[in-house]
Amino acid sequence: MLKAITVVIFFIATIAPATAQLPAELSQHTLRNLLQESKPDSNRILLLQALGKSYLKDEFNDARALLIDTAIGLFNHATSLSDTLHLQHFWIESKLLEGDAYLLNSETAEGVTRFTEVAALYRAQGDLQMEAQTWLRLARNISYTGEYYTEIEGYFDRAIKLYTKTRNVEREAAARTSLADFLFAFNKFDLAEKELLRAIDLRHQTGNTKVSFNYLLLSQLNRYRAAYEKSLSYATKSVDNAMRNNDTAVIDLYYGELALVLDELGRSAESSYWYRKTLTKRIARNLDRLTLHKTAGLLIRQLINSNQSRDALALADSLITAKPPQTPLEKAIAMQNNAYCFDALKQYPKAEQYYNSMAAYFRKTALNDEYVFLGNLDIGRFYLERGQYKKAHNYLDAALAYGGARMVDQRELHHLLFSADSALGNYAAAIKNLQQYEVINDSIYNERKSRQIEELTIQYETEKKEQSIQLLEKEKRIQLADLAKEKNSRRWTLGVALLLIILVALLVNYARLKQRTNRKLQVQQLLIEKKNDTLQHLVEEKEWLVREIHHRVKNNFQTVMGLLRTQSAYLQGEEAKAAVTESQQRIQAMSLVHQKLYQSDNLSAINMADYIHELIDCLKDSFHTGNTIRYNLQIDPAKLNIAHCIPLGLILNEAITNAIKHAFPGGQGGVIDVLFKRTAQDHFTLSIKDNGSGLPDSFDPSRQSSMGMKLMRGLSGDLDATFQVNLNNGTEIRLDFISEA
Repeated sequence: MLKAITVVIFFIATIAPATAQLPAELSQHTLRNLLQESKPDSNRILLLQALGKSYLKDEFNDARALLIDTAIGLFNHATSLSDTLHLQHFWIESKLLEGDAYLLNSETAEGVTRFTEVAALYRAQGDLQMEAQTWLRLARNISYTGEYYTEIEGYFDRAIKLYTKTRNVEREAAARTSLADFLFAFNKFDLAEKELLRAIDLRHQTGNTKVSFNYLLLSQLNRYRAAYEKSLSYATKSVDNAMRNNDTAVIDLYYGELALVLDELGRSAESSYWYRKTLTKRIARNLDRLTLHKTAGLLIRQLINSNQSRDALALADSLITAKPPQTPLEKAIAMQNNAYCFDALKQYPKAEQYYNSMAAYFRKTALNDEYVFLGNLDIGRFYLERGQYKKAHNYLDAALAYGGARMVDQRELHHLLFSADSALGNYAAAIKNLQQYEVINDSIYNERKSRQIEELTIQYETEKKEQSIQLLEKEKRIQLADLAKEKNSRRWTLGVALLLIILVALLVNYARLKQRTNRKLQVQQLLIEKKNDTLQHLVEEKEWLVREIHHRVKNNFQTVMGLLRTQSAYLQGEEAKAAVTESQQRIQAMSLVHQKLYQSDNLSAINMADYIHELIDCLKDSFHTGNTIRYNLQIDPAKLNIAHCIPLGLILNEAITNAIKHAFPGGQGGVIDVLFKRTAQDHFTLSIKDNGSGLPDSFDPSRQSSMGMKLMRGLSGDLDATFQVNLNNGTEIRLDFISEA
């Protein structure tokens, strides 16, 4: 997951305690040669450990599993040699490296066993500091999956308690920072933020002001939950803190985070500036090709947003030349960058070619992370814009399988799926995606609103304190003035006289100003009355427009019904004609809702009694039942909004249609009871019951695959209603639901 990458980088230096020293950055070839020439002593153990760790670093190699197995073999050899030489310190580190390798190879039980064995040894020796470090290392290195959530949380808790017990405040702060990253990975933003703030406080207690990395994580988690203003504040603090404390070893991380926040705030020019600084630093640090191509991709998008598509393409080509991608993931990112450029240059065939290459390389990686999510989102958006809705849907569905995306990306994904489903005629799915889009959008809005309320509360409290200070200062001045009065009573007598003269002049002037103000207020009152008249006119015009919209929607439904009626005349099969007729009836049920709305004074709710009576009259006319079927209606007067009326109308249509078609075989007569009652303040019951032949005893409504039954169950789910099918002297469809009528 992208949001955990920086934490891994930050703690990589603290994973293993220093033993003896080897020359830095020795190549694998050099290490192998030195190992062959070494003697069975502590130096050979160091070489075995160093060579094994070099295999673990090759994260995106196609032969990753084989490399990890090789590393495990080297660490096992180091452990055995340490045991033979009775070098406990080397044995412990070799054992922990074995555990690291098993965890990377998804052999979690084996990895945990190694760490537990070392922790038990430290506990027996009474070395609580090293025991805590062992649990913390295990918690950091184990794969963050829901399967091991409780265990990982327990490892962090053990480490933190031991550091607290030994009063190692600095280590406790580091452990809480790692715990925050773990909670962040599971979207527990509030808990993660609490741990990070606690870690900052602990560092300040020790006099350590280097907290730029904590600010970075605070910015990341607020950015992921779309609290951008707060994220920008923390990102700026991370850069400032790093510069002030000369903590610039990974300054590109802080530059990059600030660029990302500005990017998501739509501030392209500022974002481009910080992305360029980030890329420059990472090239200078000679970071891996994947990081460089991904960083360049972010800068490329901002250049495109600033209408610099040619410059963006030149940057992509120059980086491919300087740092040719080698692994499938690196090639996927490079293809993605080129696709962005050609898409912006409107060279769509080339863009499609690069997008397809990107997708092919992603499939070779066998990953399901944020890189792949964004790639599928990009190509889905591309095909949607080209009108190739089925292709778009395939890639968007692939993106939907990843659950760790930012809220803004999830919001965009559901909006794109809504557009694709609408274009393909998958209206039920389109509605669900639109609803999910609205839920995420509301969540983002509520998050921002709550943050604004917090800031306003702090501002209010600050203002209150400032007012209290001002009040105290005022009281002090009054006391000084009283003392001055006692010393200068004669002068005050003259001063009072002068003051009275001034007051009289002010009162005269005030009277004149009041007359002018009254005249201005009269003029403003006239303007306000005119504006009120205008606003009233606008309100009436808005109501007319809403009524006209409902009228036109109703007319459009009628047009669709007419088209279906015309189409049925050209159909040969009875099943096809019946399907078209059922569609007409369903559309008629929805059309009646809009007809009732534009005919009523209330444009957001309709009278259910009138609606149900008219809907049943339409069904009578449609099936020509005459007097063979009687309808017993018990309808309570109630007004429901459109969100409830349409699903209820469709359920009524399906239930009554099924009763007419199947409950009375051979044209026999019968009775259909329709009941709509308010059972409590906001509780309603809808029942459609017939006294016909009924359904077989083996009928199981939950396993029925008919469209009508699926439609009724789905619509009842949209209403959060309890849906029942009762078989007693006929068939009863019953719904119980809640609505603020």
